[in-house]
Amino acid sequence: MKMLTPRRLATLVVATTTILSGEPLSAAPPVTPPDLTQGTTVDHKLTYNLGSTGLRGWIYTLPVRQFDLERLQGRTTAPARQILVTHVGAKSPADGVMQVDDVILGVAGQPFSDDARKSFAAAIQEAEKEANSGILTLTRWRPSDTAQGRTGKTEEVQLKLRVMGTYSDTAPYACPKSQRIFEDACKVLDNEPLSESWHGAVNGLALLATGNPTYLPKLRDFAHKMGPPTLKLELKDGMVIWDWGYRNLFLCEYFLATGDKEVLHAINEYTLTMAKGQSMYGTFGHGISRLTDDGKLHGSIPPYGPVNMAGLPANLSIVMGKMCGVNDPEVAAAIKRASGFFGYFVDKGAIPYGEHEPWPYHENNGKNSLTALLFSLQGDKVNEAQFFAKMATAGFRSRECGHTGQGFSYLWSALGANVGGPTAAAAFVKEASWHLDLVRRCDGSFTYDGGEQYGPGSTADNTYYGNSSYDGLSPTATYVLTYAMPLKKLCITGKNANPASWLTPQQVAAAIASGRFDLDRKQMSVPQLVTAFGDWSPIVRSWAADELARRPEAKGMVPELITMAQGKDVHLAQGACEALGLIKSEQALPVLVGLLTAEDRWLRYKAAQAIKKMGGTATPAIPEILQALAKTAEPLQPITWADPIQFTHGQLASALFAGGLTESLKAADRNLLYPAIRAVSTNADGMARATLRSYFETMLTLEDVQALAPDLLVAVKSLCPADTMFGAEIRMGAFKALTKYHYQEGLEAGIIFAKTQGGHGSESRTGEIMREIVAYGSAARDSIPGLKEVIVTLNDQCQRGEFPAGDLNDRRTGAVAAAIKAIEAATEHPELRSIAPK
Repeated sequence: MKMLTPRRLATLVVATTTILSGEPLSAAPPVTPPDLTQGTTVDHKLTYNLGSTGLRGWIYTLPVRQFDLERLQGRTTAPARQILVTHVGAKSPADGVMQVDDVILGVAGQPFSDDARKSFAAAIQEAEKEANSGILTLTRWRPSDTAQGRTGKTEEVQLKLRVMGTYSDTAPYACPKSQRIFEDACKVLDNEPLSESWHGAVNGLALLATGNPTYLPKLRDFAHKMGPPTLKLELKDGMVIWDWGYRNLFLCEYFLATGDKEVLHAINEYTLTMAKGQSMYGTFGHGISRLTDDGKLHGSIPPYGPVNMAGLPANLSIVMGKMCGVNDPEVAAAIKRASGFFGYFVDKGAIPYGEHEPWPYHENNGKNSLTALLFSLQGDKVNEAQFFAKMATAGFRSRECGHTGQGFSYLWSALGANVGGPTAAAAFVKEASWHLDLVRRCDGSFTYDGGEQYGPGSTADNTYYGNSSYDGLSPTATYVLTYAMPLKKLCITGKNANPASWLTPQQVAAAIASGRFDLDRKQMSVPQLVTAFGDWSPIVRSWAADELARRPEAKGMVPELITMAQGKDVHLAQGACEALGLIKSEQALPVLVGLLTAEDRWLRYKAAQAIKKMGGTATPAIPEILQALAKTAEPLQPITWADPIQFTHGQLASALFAGGLTESLKAADRNLLYPAIRAVSTNADGMARATLRSYFETMLTLEDVQALAPDLLVAVKSLCPADTMFGAEIRMGAFKALTKYHYQEGLEAGIIFAKTQGGHGSESRTGEIMREIVAYGSAARDSIPGLKEVIVTLNDQCQRGEFPAGDLNDRRTGAVAAAIKAIEAATEHPELRSIAPK
């Protein structure tokens, strides 16, 4: 599993704050794809599988713009009208008919007039029908270089595909075509080795899902290796959660399917150890949480921070461990915490990367689908299960977007829709069927085509993580699970499903309509957009507000929107707030400020988000915004599950300290400003705190620092409990505010800060800290013993496996050693200040 380098982390900070800011995402500008018949040079590694033809091809994809609406909604190849053949499989239907560098210009005698990739998939589906006998007609252009330049010949050719039939309206349920695809894929899966890793656990789940008794001996041996009776786990650092979560999922499903008690010890060990390693927010990182300051379990996830794509399978497996009989107070508490955190996102958006604001699309690489399963398997969380099942169903266009690639979306997305029942699953598969048939090969196997975030695959390989020796996540196993849903052999494929969580046909239709709304809104009238403020989907409500704000009539609707924002329907009020923020209506400021303390927490957030979007237009309300920040601050413990991370504060903090209002704060009443700063600096969210970094470094006067010095010192020494990925930002800003004016306490704080520099970016941050300490000159000599302790601490981190030994650690310890040498040689001795006792 990839981890973020400092450079990628910086990119993620910018991207995350951009996409979560609520700023409208525009469609990509018009583009003109290259004419592939003119010898355009392309990267032959970036290709797509072309279904059961035996072909792979290069297809034009939209240029990468960070979090581009077109890409996020599955329109990566929308402008493409040609396909360059890059691979022809031996003994495949295309062998002998097509060759590398051929260009496919159309299908069924017609040139491509729409997305070439989706059009090609539709043509395969037509050809595979009984009535068409598997005949796929292609318009092929073949190059023939001559002395006069590049020329070519265009002609119609035919491929003979295997007849698979037509998807039924209920597919994959009661569907002969789905059954044929499933049987072919099972034959391929049976020949894939079961590696003793979390990837192998997915293969094991897929084999279990078939219900085929001939696989049981192999599965029994595999389960006993994955969960030996001697297993003993330790609560230790490292990237253990990926492995533990998926292993436990397999072992739990295996036990529930077979009753083999030999794996119960391992299930107990995995379930209980993960429950103990869960954070106070119910989350996991790549690894477990650290201890609290008083040495108890369930502290924060250490930097890098929470990773929900790892944590959700772990939490799901804890629920399943309880189903297998693991009854312990720690397990019950872990399920409650996870339900509190992930349940918070109901009616707000998709599950985010970590402890962040909701992702503003219907799906986020399968996380909503996992969450639907998390709640459905508890039995009594019907509202939560239904919401996330609807989000999963509506997320059919988001399948091809995912951090590190879309493999988890392909693994979990259909299973999440299936939580909503067979009707929801069938609706999802109908929308995704073009892609299902495009990634299926003529031998019955499936491919993985996907790169970072979105786009084509980087190889013609048959695995997601790993290589052709199957040490990675098998795409064939992924799709076997999808087509195995009708069998209901596993809990994750619908075994013992609670029909109370199933969606009605009307709800399914509404979910599909919501998934299409990003395009449909363009043709809607203003009254229709206003009506969409009441949609079940928080994503649709935001899209409707965005579209309305673009219309010429929007400014004239401000009084109506203000009335709506003050109404009793919170959905309409939220949509109205969002529209008012995009319109930048100063007239709405008093109402928006008043809603910062509204009873509905998400209405507070939307009002704060609207104020942030208004930028400098919100300047007249700065005193009231500062007051609201201080007034709504809540203690970090106990956690308020109705608003665990206090995201409203994050929006206001960004607007004030890192946005369009920052310059205006120079004249702000300090009696209002300082309490607001204190409220943000003690917010649970590392990203909210991070908004203060630049303000601390560049905007605080000596008078400000004197007044805030005790708070700045606490900010340097304290670690944020939530979203620790960004926790170092405020610490650096507060530290530099103290060192700028040579506070004696800044030296002590710098040593504490440096000792906690583990994880990503610490090699550069350590050097930054040392430069500030060296600026104290000879006045820092008393700190030399502490600096020597820093070197010992950093080396100890490597020995414990918390940080990689080698060049990165050498950079950290080298920076400290260089600082000691510089201080010893220093001659300047600046006058030191000290924080006055309270």
